Amino acid sequence: VRRPARIWNMPVERPFGKWSVLAVFNYTGDATRKFTTSLDAPDLRLDPNKEYIAYEFWSKQLIGTFKGKFATRPLGPYDCDIYSVVEKQDRPVLISTSRHIRQMAFDIKDLAYDGPQRVLRGVSRAVAGDPYQLRIYVPDGFAAKRVELSGGLASKMAVNGNLLTVDYTSSSGNDVEWKVFF
Repeated sequence: VRRPARIWNMPVERPFGKWSVLAVFNYTGDATRKFTTSLDAPDLRLDPNKEYIAYEFWSKQLIGTFKGKFATRPLGPYDCDIYSVVEKQDRPVLISTSRHIRQMAFDIKDLAYDGPQRVLRGVSRAVAGDPYQLRIYVPDGFAAKRVELSGGLASKMAVNGNLLTVDYTSSSGNDVEWKVFF
């Protein structure tokens, strides 16, 4: 958008889905000048007629949903927000992970939703001893019942509004298969 770029958008397409990773930067050193902007869906390569979910990586915050335009949070001097932007569905949707700022682009190897069973399942790359978090948007009418992880791993679920987080730490670098039942 500007030089240096204050906004960049990285569309991600994988066999199991597509989403965008959007970064917004404030390069100014002036504490009185916060940077914010409003971006049209087509500028983000998004369909203006669809609704999307935005999650901010650094603050670990579900920003909410939008359609047509996305307004970024005000950024202080020398700050950066990294958003995961995922199409809203009529079912639970994985919207982010804690592994990397590319939010799912590196660590998620497989992802699917089984409607009749009401199960969101996936495979995540693991790093031994490194805490990991799945961030799932849960629409109204759904509630998480339990989580199953491969290798006998234990997990902790927490709900805050429409955001479900699932935390676990793998003892090895083996991939972790997970299932969240709703």
